[in-house]
Amino acid sequence: MVTRTLQGASAAERVAERRTRLLAAALDVVGERGVRDFTMTAVCRAAGLTERYFYESFARREDLLEALFDSVAADALDLAVRAADAVPPARLEDRSRAAIGATTTLLGEDPRVARLYREAIGHPELAGRRQDTIAAFAALLERLITDARPALRTEDVRLSTVVLTGGVIDAVGFWLDGRLDADVDALLTRCARLVVAAADQHHTEMAREER
Repeated sequence: MVTRTLQGASAAERVAERRTRLLAAALDVVGERGVRDFTMTAVCRAAGLTERYFYESFARREDLLEALFDSVAADALDLAVRAADAVPPARLEDRSRAAIGATTTLLGEDPRVARLYREAIGHPELAGRRQDTIAAFAALLERLITDARPALRTEDVRLSTVVLTGGVIDAVGFWLDGRLDADVDALLTRCARLVVAAADQHHTEMAREER
């Protein structure tokens, strides 16, 4: 099978490049207009592409929004994982702080990403994906806790990490909106210590049950 190329790129590579441009433009549009006023026309204009090229990658604007959210969420989780894994497993507070700090820095430094995540909760197609993101970050906290406290079982700490993750995300949202009278250092310290406190509580409960 012969693959046509243009200016050194195959047809598939050019489609992928245009898709990347659309995703980048979509993030800009969300940053300017928000999720509710996000339109295909605005994205195509920002990307410098016609609607014909939009439809070669996405059937509707919601598909692009979902792809954008998935891409941003994956990047945020990757940053958190790499930050945590750069710290020895036994240092649970430092690892938790690193993971939460990496995500908080991303949201704090890129208002487009922050707006996308905050507004996702009220969007029918994105609300479920936001929940998936919470589950993924909760799973990361589960791993950090069980790495530091090997005697604990993942299923025993899952409820705590889901509650913690939801609370951390809302706290970061309050901080971004200026509704928390705390600097980022105080925010990260409090969040990390809550993770440690949850781990210590589970360890105490397990020891009590084994008596």
